[in-house]
Amino acid sequence: MKQELDKIFELEEQKNFDEVYELYQNLYSENKFEYEVWKNFYFFLWTAIEDAPNEFQEKVEIRKLMQQMYGEGKSKFSEIADFNFIAGYTVSIFPYEYGDYDDLEREAYKMLKKATELEPENIIYRLAYFGSIENVDKPMYRKLEIEASPIVLKIFDGKGTLNKYFKQALNRIDKKACR
Repeated sequence: MKQELDKIFELEEQKNFDEVYELYQNLYSENKFEYEVWKNFYFFLWTAIEDAPNEFQEKVEIRKLMQQMYGEGKSKFSEIADFNFIAGYTVSIFPYEYGDYDDLEREAYKMLKKATELEPENIIYRLAYFGSIENVDKPMYRKLEIEASPIVLKIFDGKGTLNKYFKQALNRIDKKACR
């Protein structure tokens, strides 16, 4: 499975959406209960909403598939902290892609909170959770951003769309202000 994912990650870099999608579909159909496969396939779909050509999005019915993957993830992985982080984060960014905006925004917040409850020592989960709070204590949050930065760079050091995205989105050491 690792070899298959590595091959997919290389193709993700090349923005070869059709081939990546086909490989993920095959891998996921054989490994529906493997969290790593679900996570990377789901995240690929989430980023493809912004990055993929419209023809690709329409052909695979990307929003419908992403919502389906989200539902499958909730039913299989809801007690995994990382699932709550990934799903909560993605839904919090684009809640309107999943259905009822207000309900899903609340659900995303609860998932980010649950990730921190399941693994309270995980600074990345805390960063995402506190980042979802509207009136967060800004000096506390900035301190968290600075402390999390080297950990973000280490955790998301691998290949693939997911690692590339989170390394960029959560490494805030060089930014002057929080949020």
